[in-house]
Amino acid sequence: MKRMVLWMMLSLILPLGGAWSEEVFCRYQAGGETYYGQVYGNVVHQLNDAPWNGGVETGHSIMIKQVKLLHPSEPQKIFGLSGAYKENWTNGKIPFNTIRWFLKPPSAAASPNEDVILPVSLDTLLVETELVIVIGKHVKDASIEEAKEAIFGYTVGNDIVGDATSYHRIQGEPLDQEETLLSPGLKMGDGFAPYGPFIHRGVDWKNRLRTLTVTNPETGEKLVYEHNTSNLAYTPEKMVSDLSRVFSLDPGDVIFTATTEALPAQAGDIMEVGVEGLGKIVNKVKAAR
Repeated sequence: MKRMVLWMMLSLILPLGGAWSEEVFCRYQAGGETYYGQVYGNVVHQLNDAPWNGGVETGHSIMIKQVKLLHPSEPQKIFGLSGAYKENWTNGKIPFNTIRWFLKPPSAAASPNEDVILPVSLDTLLVETELVIVIGKHVKDASIEEAKEAIFGYTVGNDIVGDATSYHRIQGEPLDQEETLLSPGLKMGDGFAPYGPFIHRGVDWKNRLRTLTVTNPETGEKLVYEHNTSNLAYTPEKMVSDLSRVFSLDPGDVIFTATTEALPAQAGDIMEVGVEGLGKIVNKVKAAR
């Protein structure tokens, strides 16, 4: 009888599927200070360091609703990928053996509920919902196995780029220009990489629904996009390995793993991106002036 009661209690607190290994981490502000924490239900337990640095619980805990959640790492490098899904290529045939990437500066990182300021040079952003890899170990020239060990966990990200046509129109430039640098450059804006709020460790990246909704609160107009991570053409460890053959990857660095479609967003719009089982991040587009 006691065993049955214990099993019933455990079934209420175990993650779906009974997996014991999943852990959830965050970075947050409380009382004017910034901390890393481990999340248990609606409570965050303060850590004395980042979890990838061996941070342990300090004994202090607080309800999540009482803290300000931040992007859950402090990246030196933010990577984005292009063409990482099978649908990006005709008949799903990829002409490369390695991934294609771009960089965003650390200033592109943005936190949950943080306004994304629309630069004065743009009136339209293109936004994407993406699975994000969080690095937990320094790696360089990593094998696939070493790359797999370097992945600390996964979170949710909104990969934002300024619309090039919008940029040309506002600058009074011809709209039919062929560009090689502008579009990648427009990915680097301040706050153009919101991600978080939680890092999930010990989870499978496969078969997770990715969702994106852009809503205009005034008109109620809503744009929606859905897709699944199972159609990734490269595994996360392949992505990490390929990048490590060019860059040193460090704990807290993040890799946005691409998408197949972007939706437009303008000042006043609410952007909500999510990955099934990993949560969602919401940000508002705000005009600079």
